Amino acid sequence: RADALALLLLSQASVAGALAVRPKLSRARAGGSHPPPVRQPPPPATHRDVVVRLYDISTPALCQTLSLILNKEVLWFPKLTVSLGGRTWSYDGEVERTVQAIVENAAGGPPLLTFNLGQSNMNDHEIDELLTSMGETDYTPEQYDFFYRNCNHFCDDLSQRLTGEMASVPRDFMENNILAESESLLSAMPEVQQTLTRGVTRQVQKVIVAAWRKQWKRALAEYEEQQEVEGKEVAPTP
Repeated sequence: RADALALLLLSQASVAGALAVRPKLSRARAGGSHPPPVRQPPPPATHRDVVVRLYDISTPALCQTLSLILNKEVLWFPKLTVSLGGRTWSYDGEVERTVQAIVENAAGGPPLLTFNLGQSNMNDHEIDELLTSMGETDYTPEQYDFFYRNCNHFCDDLSQRLTGEMASVPRDFMENNILAESESLLSAMPEVQQTLTRGVTRQVQKVIVAAWRKQWKRALAEYEEQQEVEGKEVAPTP
């Protein structure tokens, strides 16, 4: 009976939607302050490949300001997206679709690194169900945390679920060069100050993320409208 139960648990663990979520931290950890990677050309990808793109959305002024406030060197701020089948997703308080052109505009250029994790065995309907489930559980607006559960945590999680945890961005690089950048931002502060800062940040991020999401969705609508106009302009005359 115990063996049968163990097999059942193992079989359930293999389902993409049931993969364990990386625990959300409650305090800052050591690390971070790595320089951004040097931009590399993207590898080839097919329509059903899971593609993770890494951007730097910081500016010199932002890095300087954060370094002074946090008493910790901040050299960049990474942002990930996940793409598959012509669709791209992100998470800034809501699980949402985006467009690479919009992200590149916000980041001031193309991705620094692109990771092709190989093909997913999930169809579009299964992916939509997965995204809905993630958006209703571990990645709700309430779960969003600028430091400990942001877009990078979501994209890391989603990319592994889409590949059935058969492939991922190299774990050392993900943990120490991407996730650690936000998770370690408060590490130079005493624990009491960390708690106070997170409390203030949660209130501020609600306003910032709401405004950011509104601007993001407007940019997406404008992009889609422009694509539709351009499609009509190049359409052959019957």
